[in-house]
Amino acid sequence: MKKFILVFFSVIIVSVFLQFPTFAAEINAKEILKKKYPREIVTLSKSADLNGDGKKEYFLLTEAGNFFLVNSKEAVVLINTNIISDEFFEQPTIQIYQVSKKEKHVAITFEYGPSNTQFYAYQYRNGTLFNKLSIMGDQGVQVDIKGTVKQYWKKYRPEGGWDLAIATYSWRTSKNKYLGAGLLP
Repeated sequence: MKKFILVFFSVIIVSVFLQFPTFAAEINAKEILKKKYPREIVTLSKSADLNGDGKKEYFLLTEAGNFFLVNSKEAVVLINTNIISDEFFEQPTIQIYQVSKKEKHVAITFEYGPSNTQFYAYQYRNGTLFNKLSIMGDQGVQVDIKGTVKQYWKKYRPEGGWDLAIATYSWRTSKNKYLGAGLLP
């Protein structure tokens, strides 16, 4: 009878634990950054699992224009500086987008006068981010749902004026880089 009760309760305990998914403890990236860089004030943060290991990476932009990564091992990495939009322009953004079935990239965009958009795309590898694309669009830069980056720029005519030109950049996993097509600046 004791064996039956022991087995019965063991089955109940195991079944209760199987009903609820277990999650990795989320880290507080802002607090981790604050410990290492106490003067930085976070204005924008995003998180995503970029490498498919089940652990999130955290991306932080600060008031001073610094872009940080806090990886899943809680290491803080300064990725870029001077990410600041001019006054009266949209604030900088962080985008996370799919470039292939197994890979996501992180992009930073910010705007400055007279009508320029700066775009940086990063690939996550070995606990840090690597810049894979850096472009400026006179008329904007966008990422579509397929992960294709579109750069809108002014192609000036010799006689004056300009026409809107569009360049597209697609990620090629086999080459580990973005390939440009269309009217490239």
